[in-house]
Amino acid sequence: MRSAALAARRQRLIVAALAFAVVAVCGLAWFACSPMNWSGRASRVVVTIPPGASASGIGAILEQAGVIRSRIVFRVLALAMGLESKLKAGDYELDPARGTVAILSDISSGKVLRVNVTIPEGSTARQVARIVASRGLASEDEVMALVVHPTPELLAIVGAASGDGSLEGYLFPDTYQFARGVGAHEVVRAMLRRFAEVIQPRLAQGRALGLSDREVLILASIVEREAKVGQERPKISRVFLNRIRLGMPLQSCATVQYALPQSKDKLLLEDLTVDSPYNTYIHPGLPPGPICSPGLESVVAVLEPSSEDYLYFVARNDGSHLFSRTYAEHLRAKARAESGR
Repeated sequence: MRSAALAARRQRLIVAALAFAVVAVCGLAWFACSPMNWSGRASRVVVTIPPGASASGIGAILEQAGVIRSRIVFRVLALAMGLESKLKAGDYELDPARGTVAILSDISSGKVLRVNVTIPEGSTARQVARIVASRGLASEDEVMALVVHPTPELLAIVGAASGDGSLEGYLFPDTYQFARGVGAHEVVRAMLRRFAEVIQPRLAQGRALGLSDREVLILASIVEREAKVGQERPKISRVFLNRIRLGMPLQSCATVQYALPQSKDKLLLEDLTVDSPYNTYIHPGLPPGPICSPGLESVVAVLEPSSEDYLYFVARNDGSHLFSRTYAEHLRAKARAESGR
């Protein structure tokens, strides 16, 4: 009888333990999967996970931010799922309604918050740096430091070592996605890789025109800044190529704008005398480097220029140009442009 009573007692204890385990598991699952009550608050929260943070530390950050219910449950789940050592640093936009398991999955897979950055065609390196800084990816000074003094790794991506050492012109204009706070080096490297992918393979075609790869890029940057109407790019390119062939100065207002401390809406005669190797009114041939980052269309315009023998062009009020073959024609075109015809 006594042994039977002990067996029955043992059985009741086992049943009670199993029941407790079931309740504990159900409670853990509820904590893990049930959404937070976020009535009246934003549905998503941006949380920063610092490098080297432990699962316990990350759980504390998430709990304090109101993203999860319990840091303890978070750590237990991370351990149970084998993710404790796989949690990644970065900025995350997390939805508390998704539950702890989903949030844990996001952080372990590195689904960090990403920022879209659009670099317009014709942007100078300084303008690119300001855009990057405005999106919180890196400071303007950090970007410019790499442009002016790039690392050998960055130069090797685009083969720019034969130039003046600057990355001006090589920061390809495009729309990019970066993790927040990724840093200047990663931003610049991504832009150079796009340049190497899109532009670099085309530059060698310029040898048929007697231009080196870098000279193609320099001329494309001038075409980019001069052309306000896309269809005129091949004509503008032809004007400059004709001038180079005849030994005439390019006389590009865009290069003078680049040489000035600050850009102007309209150049004055005194601006055309600025002492700079980028002033193509007083220095023959191409300037020493690009004046902006040209898009593919401007590069193609240099490689595939129109066939006219134009030597001059003048801008109209709408941004289009009048093209001329002789200086006399050019003077008449200037009068037409000034009169609004």
